[in-house]
Amino acid sequence: MKYIKTVLTFCTIFCASVAFAADIEIRLQDGSIWNGVTGQVITIQYEENGKKSTFTGELTRATKTYIMVGDEFLFIDKITSIEGEQTEPKDDTDSEDISSGTEETGDSTDTAVDDKKSLAVEGDLPKGVFVLPLHQMVGTYFRPTEIRDLVAHIDEKYGPGQIIVFEIHSGGGSVLKWSEIRDVVFEARERHRFIAWIDHAISGAAATGFLCDEVYYRSAGELGSITMYSGHIDNVSPDWQLFGWIKELESVLARTSHTPLVAGCMVKVDLNFSYDVDPETGELTYYAHEFGDVVLSKSGRNLTLGSQEALDSGLCDGIADTGEELAAHLDLEEWIEIDSYGRDIAEQWWATLGEFEQVGNELRAELGGNVSGDSPRERIGNQIKAGEELIRWSKKLGETGMMMGLSEENISRIKRMIEDLKHQRSNL
Repeated sequence: MKYIKTVLTFCTIFCASVAFAADIEIRLQDGSIWNGVTGQVITIQYEENGKKSTFTGELTRATKTYIMVGDEFLFIDKITSIEGEQTEPKDDTDSEDISSGTEETGDSTDTAVDDKKSLAVEGDLPKGVFVLPLHQMVGTYFRPTEIRDLVAHIDEKYGPGQIIVFEIHSGGGSVLKWSEIRDVVFEARERHRFIAWIDHAISGAAATGFLCDEVYYRSAGELGSITMYSGHIDNVSPDWQLFGWIKELESVLARTSHTPLVAGCMVKVDLNFSYDVDPETGELTYYAHEFGDVVLSKSGRNLTLGSQEALDSGLCDGIADTGEELAAHLDLEEWIEIDSYGRDIAEQWWATLGEFEQVGNELRAELGGNVSGDSPRERIGNQIKAGEELIRWSKKLGETGMMMGLSEENISRIKRMIEDLKHQRSNL
């Protein structure tokens, strides 16, 4: 019986995928027109800044300005050729037709349209949400670990089709850890609906908001300034890294209903962003320059959006200061947190890391010799205890230990210090 249900489910998904394949027409640089459908496998010849590349994969999305081939985000005006025979789209419920999401028009412009909220194919319709607070520094307090644990908990207890709300209040942090967060969220978005609820989201925290299906602000919320630094805030990363970061963010935004064109001005201070509003239809057209009717970003600063700016420009899905207000946006009858697992694991981790922040420097100082004792032997013993406690903490912190000064290299150094201290003690 379970096998029959699985087969029927597969057939349903496959048929739905075929039914929603969209005819695509792409006009290339030389004026030629390529026709195909979403879901087919194609090969793209691409040229950007004099560099030629080839991409092969499934065509999952197409607008008048860009297409998605597999995980690659490609601007149409940089495509030199497309090859690929029309085939039936494969079983993939994430494939989108050209009418969904954001439809773009013209060079470096795009036009926003409403994007339907979708749930996973299986599972009961959710009657509430799961909340995960993502606060403080990305990579330490704000980690992929808790997201992964919450998703696993939901998958096991409740099944697909659930609503996961990220409460974001963070000034950013590690790009490396953000990349891990991206992979976790995108894998889970295949079966759950992710909501970003923005209080304060800067840099990597803002980029995390972009990973979600929908973005809502609190009234005083802000999101943006997604630049990169090398070690210190005064040491901005070189342009080649910043343009790579922009391309990554554009690729992320292309999976949502929000324009990818906003990414550039949030990363580099010399890039711009503006838009027009059609007075009759209210339709928004975006530009990667400062000559639209409404200018959000001029040269000289990284764009950070306030709630009303984001709402007026179609760059968020609504404003909500309370759970009840957010529930209305999510088409829920009332605000219900189905369980407290997400909040619980976040608070547990914050408590653990907070404890280490209180004792870590003291333990390092003690290992280095800042200890008391009635004799040299006792003082050395206290140094050894401090080193052993640091090693225990490294196991407790796991991969986060690296960002707290407990990298594998430092742990090896601590172990050598302990052995040297033991040798000194044995000679007393």
